[in-house]
Amino acid sequence: MNLEEVLKLGFPMYLGFGLFSLPWGFFADRFGNRIALIICFFGTGIGAIMTVLANSPLEIMLSLAVIGIFAGICHPASMGLISLGVRNRGMALGINAIAGSIGLAAAPFLAGFLNWVSGWKTAYLAAAVFALFWGVAMLFTKIDETPLVHDHEKNPTFKKGYGAYLPSIILFFAVVTMGGLAYRINIVVLPAYLEWKASFLSEFLHFRAPSAITMAAGILTSVIYIVGIGGQLFGGKMADRFELRWLYLIFNAISLPFVIMMAYGTEQFLFVASAVYVFFALGIQPIENSLIAKFTPQRWRSTGYGLASVLIFGVGSLAIYLVAWVKDTWHLGTVYIFSGIMIIMIVAGIMLLMQITRDISFKNF
Repeated sequence: MNLEEVLKLGFPMYLGFGLFSLPWGFFADRFGNRIALIICFFGTGIGAIMTVLANSPLEIMLSLAVIGIFAGICHPASMGLISLGVRNRGMALGINAIAGSIGLAAAPFLAGFLNWVSGWKTAYLAAAVFALFWGVAMLFTKIDETPLVHDHEKNPTFKKGYGAYLPSIILFFAVVTMGGLAYRINIVVLPAYLEWKASFLSEFLHFRAPSAITMAAGILTSVIYIVGIGGQLFGGKMADRFELRWLYLIFNAISLPFVIMMAYGTEQFLFVASAVYVFFALGIQPIENSLIAKFTPQRWRSTGYGLASVLIFGVGSLAIYLVAWVKDTWHLGTVYIFSGIMIIMIVAGIMLLMQITRDISFKNF
């Protein structure tokens, strides 16, 4: 199958991951985040086993959709749990994001290696084993879900009620949506893009077989995400020390020139530009997640993160078709021009948000 066909197999997974986050967030607020996470691990494990047993593109698409539906629990349940139960919220959300990035960094390398050694189904078998293991572990893990009262929440930020600030809330989540789409494009494209335009590692290692060349691109992708982990730690620390809106603006603005460089760069230059872009793009996560906590009431916190996941990952799933259309119309590198345009719109949206919420404090401390 060609790249466009393979990418489309994952569309129901990305869509389910996003769209089901909102009802799962409501479920977590109603029945508890720990119970939701247990369902997440067992559901994704079963979906991965279904993928291993699939024998046609349609069966693969459906089994991936099962993975997406249950994986959609992760963001609202885990971040709701953290934002309510940890005092240093920004740093804790940064650590949570780092854990996710370790998965993102390890996945391309592990999938490429397992594919090279024994075929693609082995990668999904490994995912099933990991998911089911953590599901069992969570069954025997006790978590105190009693919310802490953060100092800044003793005097509510939105003194006039959330309805009075509805325009700013809508604008904020619109910015979140554009950011999710811009970054999702990078996640979808980066391994194939590096395989196409950054062959220096495969040439250095004298890789000739297609699967080995793919593995070399996976290694580069993993290294880039490891750099991004530093960005998440940095962003988390900054979120507990500085005004969140300014950080949101600065991190997005700094990422802009590097995503444009990715559209035109090759080899080592492309690799470095990608690493810097991902550093700031991932560094935005704890800042943005802290802002989500500020924009949502405590009793609906997991639902708020579920809504964000719908917008980030549900709308972000359209990146599959956007990438395919751009590649057919121009070339694969043009998708980063589109990402750059969206980041410009994001920066403009944040500046407007800062103006209309100038009478509100947005600090984690």
